[in-house]
Amino acid sequence: MAADLEHEFVSADGWPRDLQAFAMASLFWGGFLLVRAIFALRAGAPAVPFEDVFLGVKFHADHARMTMALQAIIFVAFAIGILMHKRWGLILALLYMAQVIIGHVIFIASNLGVDSQRIHLKIASIESPSSC
Repeated sequence: MAADLEHEFVSADGWPRDLQAFAMASLFWGGFLLVRAIFALRAGAPAVPFEDVFLGVKFHADHARMTMALQAIIFVAFAIGILMHKRWGLILALLYMAQVIIGHVIFIASNLGVDSQRIHLKIASIESPSSC
């Protein structure tokens, strides 16, 4: 019975279907981030400056657009790797996840004593993958 269910979740080439769905979602998200970085589409009011956080450092304006474009390229790269059934796609996705966790730790540690960042620290601690 378990062997029959296993075939439902694994494609003909042996890769799990949920991993392929993850790759498609990552490809879509990478494309969205790239469009957002190229056209400087902001989330929120027009007065809010364009911001991005990469490796625990907050970037603004053109630097934020560059880091967001870099992250978009990383998303697209590992999505393509996974869709092509290459092990390096999985490794790149895991490395990016490690960067996210390390970035949260760096951001929280570097802003602990800053009162103006208190709300951002609460959000970062709630969003962190280690809090799940």
